Amino acid sequence: MTIPSFFILIVIYNKNPEESSTIVSLANTDDRFKTNMRCLVCDNSKNELDDTQKRKLDYMLKGLEYQYAYNDGRNKPLSEIYNETIKKLRSEEYLIILDDDSVFDSELFGKCSLAISENKDIDLFLPVIYNNDTVVSPAVLRRFKGHYIKNIKTGRIKCKDITAINSGMIIKAEYLKERFEGYDERIKFYFTDNDFMSKYDSTHNELFVLDYRMNHTLNFYMRGECFEKKKSRFRDLRRSYLILMRRKGMWLYLLTQIYLFVYSIKFSIQQRDIRFIFVF
Repeated sequence: MTIPSFFILIVIYNKNPEESSTIVSLANTDDRFKTNMRCLVCDNSKNELDDTQKRKLDYMLKGLEYQYAYNDGRNKPLSEIYNETIKKLRSEEYLIILDDDSVFDSELFGKCSLAISENKDIDLFLPVIYNNDTVVSPAVLRRFKGHYIKNIKTGRIKCKDITAINSGMIIKAEYLKERFEGYDERIKFYFTDNDFMSKYDSTHNELFVLDYRMNHTLNFYMRGECFEKKKSRFRDLRRSYLILMRRKGMWLYLLTQIYLFVYSIKFSIQQRDIRFIFVF
């Protein structure tokens, strides 16, 4: 098995290195994979890591070529980060996108390396992402409504109507640099993954689902965050969703407006806060 070259992007937010399960997972990765990796730790936190924490990051990622990039206290949109990262890719690499709260082990890179070796024509590889016991990625986004897949098939699958979350995506750099039109920077955080998958679907017939389980937390639905912060995130989700659907046509855009109104009621009940009904 040939191990390909990986470029790993980790976007962290208000976490020290040892608090990020992604960095911890990468630190524990087998050294035979680290020799074929480069890593960019992109820090969207309010405060930059201090010298002690930077030394901690150095220690944790020992043996791995990496760069720490602080965004000057700005929570830079993911679409901008992804577009900037594409420019840094080498044509022979595979980009792996990771949030700061993913959990994985060396088997991810082993199974990915084998799948890439046997499927040179595939541009996108996806692990199976679980939130607790629910498969949340890959999923289906048909027209304006998404739903989870109960019995996910691994291996090569048709990509029509398939969507996935950003974290865990493994994408061929050759495709990103030469044929991908780029992320829509009007879509800032939520639905950047759907933006990518929509564009991938329009130019491809297949993707590859790895026989590998990865854990990921969907923080957006958790209660406890103050209303103002949650409102900002909810507004970004709503706005991005409408941009994506408007691109698909006016009829879907109008149906999505109705769907989002109903969804805001359900979300208000789930969050126990009626104010979310009036967030536009």
